[in-house]
Amino acid sequence: MRARTAIVAMTVLVAIGLTPAVALANGGAYVTFEGRHHLPGDVVTGELYVSIPRNKLELLDRGPFHAYLLEGNDSIEAGRPLPSGAIRVGTFVVEKRATDAELAVTFTVPDVVGDYYNVGLCNDPCTLTGFGEPVSGSVSIVATAREASLLTDNSKLQNKLYHAQRDLRKMEKSTEAQTATLTEAVEQSESAREQLSSRVEVLEAELASARAAAEEAAGRPLIDPWAAAAVAVALLTASWALAWRRHDSGNAEAEPVPEGA
Repeated sequence: MRARTAIVAMTVLVAIGLTPAVALANGGAYVTFEGRHHLPGDVVTGELYVSIPRNKLELLDRGPFHAYLLEGNDSIEAGRPLPSGAIRVGTFVVEKRATDAELAVTFTVPDVVGDYYNVGLCNDPCTLTGFGEPVSGSVSIVATAREASLLTDNSKLQNKLYHAQRDLRKMEKSTEAQTATLTEAVEQSESAREQLSSRVEVLEAELASARAAAEEAAGRPLIDPWAAAAVAVALLTASWALAWRRHDSGNAEAEPVPEGA
């Protein structure tokens, strides 16, 4: 279980490409070791850089600082006894500069059970484990070269799986956004279609009404029959009255005038 937990932790670090080798402003740092997996007897080199405020540069004078190989989740605490399984494997070489320092350690991998091991820093007696935060690292020790190859391949596959899952999440988010946009466009199109359909119905009703009115007008005579009869009677009456008046006028002109009148 301990080995599985350590493998998962290292796999995650490899997957997300974390290789923290530079200290933060408060002095905490992670030791970076060459290579991924090491056999007993291999020579391993690790290094780190620490940024230290000027008022704390004196911490570098409290060495020498030794490197300890720690099992599982063991860690070193300043002022407390070292874990029972701790193995001192080397001593850090410190190169001071104005406001920072480079620390490096080289050691031969001891003959221990293959696993992931923590590497801690402490002076002797153990009163300082770092320069603001504890200095730590991790190293993979394997029993055979075949195991190292398989672990390396597994890390690569885990890395590919991580990136594939990340790309899949991006695609899902992009698909969701595109689906939402398409749904909105469809809804807007449907609303516009309904509005146009309603307008077409209104226009068709108006057109039908206009056609009916035109057909009704075409079926009616230009003058109503009763009105036409009334006009005809009026014309006949006027014609008869005019003729009668002319007749009376003619008779009056023909009547003789008495003599002596």
